[in-house]
Amino acid sequence: MASRTLFAALAALMILSSSSAEALAPSAEVAAQRGAQIFNSVYDSLRKWGSVVHPNGMSLYLATVPEGVMLHHGNNRNETPTELQWLAYEIEHAEMFARDHRGGPPGGGPPGRGGKPGDHSDLKRRRDAQAPLTNSDDTPRENKSGWLHTYRTTKPLRFLFLDGMSGDKGDAGVLDTQDYLLRGVRNLDKPSFWPPKKKLTSRGPPGEQDRAADLCRMCEDWKLQGVIRTESAGFEIIKCDFLDGLEQIQSLQRSSAGGDRHPGGPPGGPPGGPHGGPPGGPHGGPYKGPPGMPWGRRNPDDRDREVGSSRTLVDYSSMVSAFFFPVNITNPDSERAELPRLLSTTKSEMRTIRDYLAQVIEDRHDAPISPFNWRDVSDLVVRRYAPKIPVMAANVSSVEEMARQIRFLLEVYIDYSVEDEDLRDEAAQERCASFYIQTMPLKTEADTFIYAAFKAVNARICGALFEARKLVISDADADEDSLEEAKEVLKSLMEYLAWSIFE
Repeated sequence: MASRTLFAALAALMILSSSSAEALAPSAEVAAQRGAQIFNSVYDSLRKWGSVVHPNGMSLYLATVPEGVMLHHGNNRNETPTELQWLAYEIEHAEMFARDHRGGPPGGGPPGRGGKPGDHSDLKRRRDAQAPLTNSDDTPRENKSGWLHTYRTTKPLRFLFLDGMSGDKGDAGVLDTQDYLLRGVRNLDKPSFWPPKKKLTSRGPPGEQDRAADLCRMCEDWKLQGVIRTESAGFEIIKCDFLDGLEQIQSLQRSSAGGDRHPGGPPGGPPGGPHGGPPGGPHGGPYKGPPGMPWGRRNPDDRDREVGSSRTLVDYSSMVSAFFFPVNITNPDSERAELPRLLSTTKSEMRTIRDYLAQVIEDRHDAPISPFNWRDVSDLVVRRYAPKIPVMAANVSSVEEMARQIRFLLEVYIDYSVEDEDLRDEAAQERCASFYIQTMPLKTEADTFIYAAFKAVNARICGALFEARKLVISDADADEDSLEEAKEVLKSLMEYLAWSIFE
């Protein structure tokens, strides 16, 4: 077993270091190796809980907000912004910025460099870095109430969707795709590679203003409206030209005392809320999240929060991911090894991936989006296996019950007209591995990479289940030891899958 593991590790190292010998390019082989990460990126897309569990996004997608979708914006005056600003999908998210008169675009999330949850000095620094981009109102705000604006889209609007908790701030990796991959910023004391068209006004290390301005310059070149991200408070849009494709349908002033109703901040608010308390939602209970998570608390409603399939249409056939490329995504922090980073990728590798992304955006910019997509496939897989595998791995108490659960999951793939048991099981296992992906059309390179990743994940699931089946069904002498061995196989499978639903 040890020799096989060592051989596999060496083989993977040879593949992932191949970029030094030939031009860097994405491949189905690399995608298969990182199948679990790619599967999770697709499954977690525009789902809050999945983004919390897998915060360090490595993937980018084209996404379209259709005509007629309502979006919200909070500020301190009854005026529609005329240039770059933030939009929220949910009322509560935007309302934070209509009630909290310290202002600033949606943000917050985990602490920044050197900060700790609840560290008020770091909280102040991050709030200062998030001053409104277009705030010319110098009137003292202490006694003013803000305005909640609601808009509707007047045409389909195309954006770049960044997965993970890419709307949060901090140095744990949530900003890697933005700062390292897209902006080319290695030293945060220096500006990004993207040629500025006007002088930026922020001081010190580039903050959210510089980041948003850089992203919007890229989006202008790519003929996109802006960027969609997920942050602690919810889903947000950086809308580069605020007036393009939006019409205001409502603007209402908030109560000046409204914020006092939420001592810990509005639901899902930024760390500290308006009173500077610890991060968290209205329930504020302690949260033991995935290892290395920088958030101390969470909103318990996160599990059910998602944009939905109609308010934003993701073009999964446009997916571009660091997981597709043979680049080093190892996290140098051993305590957060499960969170990928782009710290070890080179400038030339970043440039190659960025150029590849630009070409994909050009090719897919106006492509129709299929109503049945890869996230739907991931949903089918998770719905089939997620309710059963954790129970089988931990709670089944007899060989007979384990055998019953396995039969439920595997019988659909087995053709008992084949008399040879080994041939029958081999064919069944292959049928199982390709069952949910067999109808998906492979129109783009991204489709072939996602197919390879999903095939690897399904093959791992089916392989583990058939291995457990041999232990408790095929073996006539199955006993308590067989049951425990089968449980260990399934526990190992769960560690590999790392589905957010398991957390």
